[in-house]
Amino acid sequence: MLKPAYMFLAVCLLAASCTCGEPTQDKQTIDGSTQADPQRTAVIIFFEGNVRVKRSGSLEWMPAESNMELATADKLRTLRNSFVNIEFERGGVLKVGPESLVVVTDLRVEPKNKSRRYTFTLMEGNVEAELDGLKKAGSEFKIRTSSAEASVLRREVIFQ
Repeated sequence: MLKPAYMFLAVCLLAASCTCGEPTQDKQTIDGSTQADPQRTAVIIFFEGNVRVKRSGSLEWMPAESNMELATADKLRTLRNSFVNIEFERGGVLKVGPESLVVVTDLRVEPKNKSRRYTFTLMEGNVEAELDGLKKAGSEFKIRTSSAEASVLRREVIFQ
């Protein structure tokens, strides 16, 4: 059994090492530079019908919700007569049509120049994008399928 003085010391050491409520530190990369955690830059702003979201690492599909933030590796599924609109942080919308399956492949803000990189993989169905937030040099929007990739640097793209 520990003496009260040792218990007090152990509690003080634990409390001193706690980072509760403090902002997280940047991660150090292999080359020694630091990199901030990737930011979420896409939000479900509107949906109609039966739209499901499967979070990265999850085995279950959950109902979509308005203002739901999306992260890399999340999946979206729209069923018959359903669609969803995803808005990007700096403007632009991705519209996912009925009977579609889309994987969020990359949502990234480059730390150095603040350029945006949005990449989605269309597994089935169709998407339509109206882009406004690609004015920053180096920003890019991509739609991938199993057989093609479209990279857009400006305004609008429709992909089936």
